[in-house]
Amino acid sequence: MASISPINLTSNLYNVIQPGAANAAQASITTAPAATTETVTTGQVDSVQLSVAAQAKLLHKEGQNVATIAASLGTNANTVDGYLGITVTKAIDQALQAAEAAATAKA
Repeated sequence: MASISPINLTSNLYNVIQPGAANAAQASITTAPAATTETVTTGQVDSVQLSVAAQAKLLHKEGQNVATIAASLGTNANTVDGYLGITVTKAIDQALQAAEAAATAKA
C-alpha cells in the first residue's frame, strides 16, 4: 500500500472588537485562542492521469524526438506530430514514405 502524506490544517489568529465599542481604540481587543494544528489523513492518494496528447507534449519538452515518443505511447509519428502541432506537407510526407519503402525493399 502506498504511504499517505498527512494534510496539516492550521487556524489563523484573529482580533475581535467587543460589541458596542465605537472603534478599536475604545474597545479592549481580545485575541482568539492560539492557532491549532490538526492532522487529517484521507486514506486516498491523489493522482492525475495525463492524456496521450499531454504525455506527448511532456516527452517532447523533455527532449525526446517524435519517433521515440510515438514508440513509447504506442502510436505513430503522424499522430504525435498532430499532438505537437507539427505540420508536414503532403509532398514531403510522400517523399519520406517513398524513401522508407525503398530502404525497406533493399533490406
